[in-house]
Amino acid sequence: MATSSGYDGEGLVSKGLYRIVSDVVGPECIVKLRRQGHEIYDTLVNCNSSNDKLFIISGSRGEGFEFKSSDVDMMFVDKNAIVMFDPTILTVSYRNIPSLLIMETDNTAPGFAFVKCLKYDNTNIELKNSLELRGRDIYVSSKQIRETFMSRSISSCHGPCQTFSEYGIEGDRAFTLNCPTWPKQAIPFIRRSLDRSWPSYDVLTDICKDGCLLVPINSKQQQCSDMIDLEWRISFSLAEKKLVHSMNHCQFLCYGLFKVFLNEVIKTKLRDKDILCSYFMKTAVFWEISNNARELTPFNFLQKFWNVFRRLIKWVYIGYCPNFFIPENNMFYGKICGHTQTALLGTLCELYSEGYYSLLRCSSLYRNLSRIIYQPQIAYLLSCNEEECVPVSMIERERSLTICAIDIPCADETTVRILKTLHNILMLKPETMEMLYAVHIKVNLVLQHYAEILLLSSYSVWPTYPRNKNRYEDMIKALRIISRTKTSFCMNYIILIKHLYMAGNYQRTIEMIHYVKHKLQSQSYMYRLILDTDIIMTLLQQGMPHDTVIKSYIVSDLKVSDLNIIEELRLECWARSETTGSSLLHIPPLVFLNFLLILSNTRLSENHRRIDILDELQTLVCYDDGYHIKITHKAISWEILGICQQICGDRHGALQSYIQALNDEYNDFKMATLERFNSVGYY
Repeated sequence: MATSSGYDGEGLVSKGLYRIVSDVVGPECIVKLRRQGHEIYDTLVNCNSSNDKLFIISGSRGEGFEFKSSDVDMMFVDKNAIVMFDPTILTVSYRNIPSLLIMETDNTAPGFAFVKCLKYDNTNIELKNSLELRGRDIYVSSKQIRETFMSRSISSCHGPCQTFSEYGIEGDRAFTLNCPTWPKQAIPFIRRSLDRSWPSYDVLTDICKDGCLLVPINSKQQQCSDMIDLEWRISFSLAEKKLVHSMNHCQFLCYGLFKVFLNEVIKTKLRDKDILCSYFMKTAVFWEISNNARELTPFNFLQKFWNVFRRLIKWVYIGYCPNFFIPENNMFYGKICGHTQTALLGTLCELYSEGYYSLLRCSSLYRNLSRIIYQPQIAYLLSCNEEECVPVSMIERERSLTICAIDIPCADETTVRILKTLHNILMLKPETMEMLYAVHIKVNLVLQHYAEILLLSSYSVWPTYPRNKNRYEDMIKALRIISRTKTSFCMNYIILIKHLYMAGNYQRTIEMIHYVKHKLQSQSYMYRLILDTDIIMTLLQQGMPHDTVIKSYIVSDLKVSDLNIIEELRLECWARSETTGSSLLHIPPLVFLNFLLILSNTRLSENHRRIDILDELQTLVCYDDGYHIKITHKAISWEILGICQQICGDRHGALQSYIQALNDEYNDFKMATLERFNSVGYY
């Protein structure tokens, strides 16, 4: 691979590849917005001071990627336990921590440690039940902690993590202990970073200030040791996240290209798909940037990609992948060796010998890259203008805030605390328009949720809000809050419709449903995850304010849970709670409106009006192409169709709908579907 001057054929191909990968991964402004969205979400979840766990998002999505294969790593850090190297250096702020632990690394594998207990809190059941006495010392068992954490869910296990899949998002949850000081084993990383000027001094200071985490998993190098169940892995997830965020966009795209190449090419040629993971790719990119931090540009983008690829081949050849923070820790140990190592080396060498033609195997790159390889001059014609992404970024801000599956609790006191946190974010970063917009959206969502709670209290549907003389004032207050939120007017109406139905005002429910359906069907509207950017671009170019666009055109899915449950969906909420730990159901708006329309007509004994509504709902669920009903919400749509068919007496149709719901991979309420299937009693 010859060095490119920037204007020869390879330099133009490299420039073109850079622009193509930017389209696949996302422009710089979009990546920043994704990260800011997760940052805000972390802050909102952690503002609940009553929680004894600190919540941190990492993984591909936390880094700024939004591939279909991108995962979310959710780390739960115990706030009541601190791990230190030396108890004599304890600061005043840590002396009141209920559980004090000490890290020992003298007799462990590189990158691993024992955790000795100096004092613990009797109320911390997880920690108390995992203590083991060895000689005169008390240690925390990583095996016991891991088993306790895993026992809370029926999800499968992946190393020290509990895997989950909700709303099309896959990821891992892990219990961790916090060590606020930088580990001794990783001190050479600081010296190396100062010598090579990557990361910058400010980023390096920030990384060291955060310390590290300890994950409950043991090393593969000491399987015969009697201390094996006490070993914890030192995790640098927080540091890695900061390193990725400190990359310039060209470096980030190089990392993104490796993730694309791994998933679309390398894994397709391997028998064992999990033998090579993106973490190894990230480590290789870290080492390459550390050695040549300032040399990566769009014109040598391809050359640097092959430099990293050669580094990976070398590691596989010698069977040694040095951890970026603790090089003595060989991450290939026990995983890439023997026949597996030989097969992987052959695959990588074969792809390397093909040159950039191997990149044509990537389905997401093939169309544009094939044109550039044969006509390098058109690289300059590919658009990669950051300014053009403003309307798209507006959409991404909302998506970044709603992408996580975990619900933020919104009881009265928590609502106030969340709003105060949002206000503090605005005070800290008033100059960031993206952050201002993201906070604006979240403020309105929180207010919308709070208004729902007030509506519930107004007619005593929720047991914790008994009927009282102020219920009318609660309803008026809720209506005022909803009217002032700058979210979709249709969503505000749908919330009111739901509560009118729950209050027993069925005639008014029917009238409002027809009005909202007419509005939804008479103009272009967009869901929060499936949005027509051309419409937004046109509206903004015509001078329409952003607030008006959001209020008039963006519609999100309706959320139903134990807090605002509709009696006809109680079984589904219960089943989902049993399966995932959360009762929250996401229902497409048009499906929900037709559902309430059938229920209201049934309550009013207007059975003759249900036939046309049922036909409309069936057509929507059966033939929608993904615009009105996301693929991840198809299961609940089939379930609701089956319920409506069963109510209307179409038992055969109900059975077929329940079968479709059972066969859907995103169905996480199958116990409810099975019960309804058996209740039909079709003979």
